[in-house]
Amino acid sequence: MKFDRAKNLVKLLLAFCVVLCVIGIVTAETGSMTPVYASIASFVCFVLSFVVVAVYCKCPYCGKRVYLGLFKATHCPHCRRNFETGVKKKGKR
Repeated sequence: MKFDRAKNLVKLLLAFCVVLCVIGIVTAETGSMTPVYASIASFVCFVLSFVVVAVYCKCPYCGKRVYLGLFKATHCPHCRRNFETGVKKKGKR
């Protein structure tokens, strides 16, 4: 899976996590199982987002993982190559 697709999948999973949390809070009634199911589904989405980051969010050039700054990363923090073009970033680190 490409880096951009993995990054978008993580964003989508975290958005589902937030939506399911809100559904669980809004439907909190006595005797209803909806909040329980929503919280379990939210936890599953949260764990899946970490799995996607750990497995697929890596630089296509050097193969190292990109954890911090994933959503705003345009260059690999290790090899300093652009994720889209592959051109090395010039200057000091």
